Amino acid sequence: MWLVWGTIWAGEAGTLRRATHKGNVWLILFKARASNTGNAYLGGEDVAASDGLALTPGDAVTLEFAEPISTSQFYAAADNADDAVDFLGVT
Repeated sequence: MWLVWGTIWAGEAGTLRRATHKGNVWLILFKARASNTGNAYLGGEDVAASDGLALTPGDAVTLEFAEPISTSQFYAAADNADDAVDFLGVT
């Protein structure tokens, strides 16, 4: 069992960003940074601002899978530039 981690930076508001592949995980925690100035949205390759799982600043969600999946299957977008979502996964 190993831990992997990373950050999905929103860049420009509404820009879709993909998580880098850090490994295949059974369990993953996503946390919107408390310093974010608006919501971040978590989802797949079609997630957009105002669509997807909304995370307000400081919110977190944990996902568990029956089979491991790549961290690169997750995408994030945000209401504001330079907001971020951090993740921590168990391989």
